[in-house]
Amino acid sequence: MAYVRIASLILTLALTAGCGSVPKQPPATVKNSSASMTNAMLAYNDNRYAEARTFFGRALMEYRSVDDLAGQGDALVDLADSSLQQGDVPAAREYLAEAQSLVDQHQLSALTPRLALLAAYADLQAGDSQGAAIRLDALLTEGGATADVHTAALFARTQAAFDLKAADSAQWLAKLGAAVGGDKDPLAQARLARLQALAADPTKATALYADALARYQAAYYRPGIAATHEEWADLLLSQKDWSGARDHLHRALNVRLWMYDSGHSIRILDKLTSADKALGDDAAVKQDGELSDYLKDGGDPSKSPAKQPTSH
Repeated sequence: MAYVRIASLILTLALTAGCGSVPKQPPATVKNSSASMTNAMLAYNDNRYAEARTFFGRALMEYRSVDDLAGQGDALVDLADSSLQQGDVPAAREYLAEAQSLVDQHQLSALTPRLALLAAYADLQAGDSQGAAIRLDALLTEGGATADVHTAALFARTQAAFDLKAADSAQWLAKLGAAVGGDKDPLAQARLARLQALAADPTKATALYADALARYQAAYYRPGIAATHEEWADLLLSQKDWSGARDHLHRALNVRLWMYDSGHSIRILDKLTSADKALGDDAAVKQDGELSDYLKDGGDPSKSPAKQPTSH
């Protein structure tokens, strides 16, 4: 992240100050951009992506004010990342396009792998799994990506294979398992379990989703919690367990609304409508539609709490 580079500059200024003299103060723009990036990362790491986007945006303006091209590129990539975490694909693509222009015009090639990764994630969220697969194949074969970007690309490519119902889905899952199976990171293990659930029988898939959910909850990782509930609900919908699916969908919706995530919330509400219709709950179907319309019209997710399920 760019704040590391700026923090290093502040340290350098401090170390080069003359001994016994009045310490030199870093320029205001350095302090301001560093503070904005620090606050942005604090918010990002707590899944407060709307707040993170505000701080990343402030940092971007500071970088622009002093023509810091590298800083601008980093901030734009972080803005795209935060936007995708909220399901805001159009905004993410705008930030990625701006960052790509900087790469093309000013040879900021270090950003290229991460731009490709985020563009692929945008494709996945938009339902273009084939487009995502093409981007990811190139990223995984061309090299140049850092270890974390390569691993994230492997996760995304496996997801794309399952979304496409591709014949090589099992091969991608095996490749992913070989790469991260020994990883002690609970979030990596939770994500792997969710993908393994897609290839498992219902009983095994249920156990895998339960394991993933427990890991995400222990880490307080809201995107993973919401995603696991939604995917678990998909399994239950396929089994026509409408009440069970509705419970998981409501729990996913509560998390997404907290994150100001309209995009994913609207998708969850579509599934909730299906469950509520199957249960014959006309009032719930009406509420689902009203909340979905509210969000589609730009309503504030934080002021539209998900309804609680009625009992049956």
